[in-house]
Amino acid sequence: MDSIVKQLTDIEKELSKPFPYRDTNKIQEDFSEDFSMLLEDEDCLTADFNTYCMNIAGTLSYVLVEQTSQVPKHNIKDLEMTFFQHFKQYKFLEDKIDNYKEFFQEYKNFEKTRQLLLLLLKK
Repeated sequence: MDSIVKQLTDIEKELSKPFPYRDTNKIQEDFSEDFSMLLEDEDCLTADFNTYCMNIAGTLSYVLVEQTSQVPKHNIKDLEMTFFQHFKQYKFLEDKIDNYKEFFQEYKNFEKTRQLLLLLLKK
């Protein structure tokens, strides 16, 4: 358990990087046809990715101040799904995000954090 907390402490710095707005804008531009087929309330890539990341960051904050028992149950439930499981409307991007360096790095950092948090909180 201590090794997981250490890994989470180490990765926290990586999660503090600026949000990849340039890449999310570029993704929406490059896949404008796919985005145009989404319902209006489903076409919020930047907001949806931010929401996903903030749930992970918020849960991490509980862990880093040693208050894991205070993590809301819905946060843990949300951690059980990847971004693309949460927001199925963006499935068309899943195998293409590695073309967007900043977005992909942000996704990988938060995904690793999500997995570590699950390991820790499911014990």
